[in-house]
Amino acid sequence: MLQTITRFLDYFGYLFSATDLHGVHSPFVFSLAKFVLYHKKDKRIESIEYQRTLMLKSNGNFHGNSLANFVDTYTLPAKYAFALNRLVSFLDIRKIQEYGQTTGIETNYLLNSPLLEKNVPILYRYLFEGKNIVKIKTNEQWLRNFPDLTSQINWSTNDINMLPNSWDLHVVHLTHNSDEIWNFWETYQNKLHNHSIVVFTNIRNSDDHYLKWKQISNDPMVTVDIDLFRIGILFFRKEQPKESFLLRY
Repeated sequence: MLQTITRFLDYFGYLFSATDLHGVHSPFVFSLAKFVLYHKKDKRIESIEYQRTLMLKSNGNFHGNSLANFVDTYTLPAKYAFALNRLVSFLDIRKIQEYGQTTGIETNYLLNSPLLEKNVPILYRYLFEGKNIVKIKTNEQWLRNFPDLTSQINWSTNDINMLPNSWDLHVVHLTHNSDEIWNFWETYQNKLHNHSIVVFTNIRNSDDHYLKWKQISNDPMVTVDIDLFRIGILFFRKEQPKESFLLRY
């Protein structure tokens, strides 16, 4: 109960301090916010949200935890998952890697990209606790829903070579273990480059999560950090001056 009250207070503090498009003076971030975050299209994909509804009603377990509780606590709400979907499309992202525990809701949003309809191939890799896992259960549902598009996805179990001059997206799911954020950073920070994007989910799930997010966002190699309360986004563009944004979303 106390944790719930604390999170509500954190959210109201965030709303009070955050800005919208009018407070963004970076052309790159303004364009990103306008077409990704404040895009007027409905921020949910019904076929995927139906899977979320089934999970929330489930009595099953997920890696030793209640599946319904895990989805309610850690899975991104539809509007945040949709922001990831828009990010992939807007920046023409060709390489996606996910890390940590996920039920696949976010994965389905990431892969339900208009790029596939344009026959643009996407390279995808999912890592969970150091093991390569391909086509997890919820992804299999996605494959059944969109069979005509799956030929455009390279479900790789190996390191994916970066496509020249294209963006790559790393989505790190933070759950009960606050070490997840450091494990990713220590392992992959030297592999990040000018066209890398890192998204950390659930950055305010605990005080320790948020502290580590702030420490990483202040790293000199990070040129832009965007705090959307539930997720944090990092960019490493050397041509971009160091800026931090707390955007209302």
